[in-house]
Amino acid sequence: MLSNDWIMLNNLKIGIVGCGHLGQAIAHSLIDRGLERQNLLISYRDNPRTYEMLNAQGLTSCLSTNQEIFQEAGIILITIKPQDITGLINFPISEKALVVSCMAGVSAELLYQILGINVYRMMFSGPDTIVSEKGVAAMYPEHEHLKMLLRCMNLTYIKTITEDNLDVFTAGVCMPAAILTTKNPGQQQEAIDKIGKEYPLFSELYLWAIKILPCFQNNIEKEDYVARMITKGGITEAITNSLMEGEPLDIALQKGINQTQEISKGIQQSLTNHLHGMSGIKTISWRY
Repeated sequence: MLSNDWIMLNNLKIGIVGCGHLGQAIAHSLIDRGLERQNLLISYRDNPRTYEMLNAQGLTSCLSTNQEIFQEAGIILITIKPQDITGLINFPISEKALVVSCMAGVSAELLYQILGINVYRMMFSGPDTIVSEKGVAAMYPEHEHLKMLLRCMNLTYIKTITEDNLDVFTAGVCMPAAILTTKNPGQQQEAIDKIGKEYPLFSELYLWAIKILPCFQNNIEKEDYVARMITKGGITEAITNSLMEGEPLDIALQKGINQTQEISKGIQQSLTNHLHGMSGIKTISWRY
């Protein structure tokens, strides 16, 4: 029997704009746990490989246009690459929709400028942890419907006080790869205690990472697992490179935060330049 959360969620349509690895993991989790297929709307950029993966998961019946998603869905999750957000400038969006950005590096204020509405931000741990129901998520600001969504996906909600904490969270969910890469496992707790004084979220995420680490038959399996979590120029790469150079975990995590902020600055500058080059776009303070 479905819970009250699922009954309420199935009275809404859930839209996912962009169905890469993260979007597919969210869609897979929602359908597997009780969302009716007719209540899921997803879009993608006509990549044949993406279509093959969606077809393998039985999700092609949920395919919709962005126009349909923004007009029909009650909760809309934007999971596209940050640099693609400019394609949504001046997009008509239903006043009843709760729009959520799952993109790292794009601030709520900038999202307001692009979409013309208040946008919530929500960050997730890796797609594999979402599908296995071992994941965590953070949001800013809080919204009860988004907490309900996370409960339905059986994900753990990590409370963040400020939007800046999302940078800490983004670095923190790289912790499984960091733990597996560190050359001084006996010093991990000391490092976490040290950096946790400034960033308490790391202490919470360290306990989560320890709990969800998979078991490996050999080092090759472990190295393959870590490699799948790394993207060129990304946060996980910054952290694991630091650890492989022999630096302690606290220093590596700080470099992860720094990389998150550098990526954020680059994205925001690029988008700001794009916006300033367009007519009719004004700088408006994000507000609730």
